[in-house]
Amino acid sequence: MAAAVLIAAMLAPAAMPVTPPPVSVSVDDPAQTGVRGSAYTGKYYRASQETYRKCVGQREGRFQYWGTGSMGFYEGTYQMTDALFTGAAWMIGRELKTTYANWDVVRAQLLDTPGHKWGRFWQDMAFYTVLNWRGDGVGASHWAGGRYGCKI
Repeated sequence: MAAAVLIAAMLAPAAMPVTPPPVSVSVDDPAQTGVRGSAYTGKYYRASQETYRKCVGQREGRFQYWGTGSMGFYEGTYQMTDALFTGAAWMIGRELKTTYANWDVVRAQLLDTPGHKWGRFWQDMAFYTVLNWRGDGVGASHWAGGRYGCKI
């Protein structure tokens, strides 16, 4: 029985890294490009929404985490506005506070860094936090429309 519990724990994705990843990541970092599973699997992550996240990431920013859209108004792979990144940074603070001793420093870095310079982990965290903050999928209206529809 103990072995089964240990194996299950080892196979389960870690909810949050032991130490917070760097907020700002170089454009040249290979992790900033390409379709992959969510780097974030914390409180607001839902495995059942991965297909939706991948659809939005491909449609909006083609999984170029460093990208900016028309005239720089929309940023990152999920093409969020500066205001939405700022709101997400404040929302993320709640989960950071329960995870890291230096949570306020990390949130300050998020607030001081343009969203398209956030690493994959933080952009994925922002996406899932905004998407599920008020209930499962309630924030999907931020990604309504586009070239093709993504179903939540």
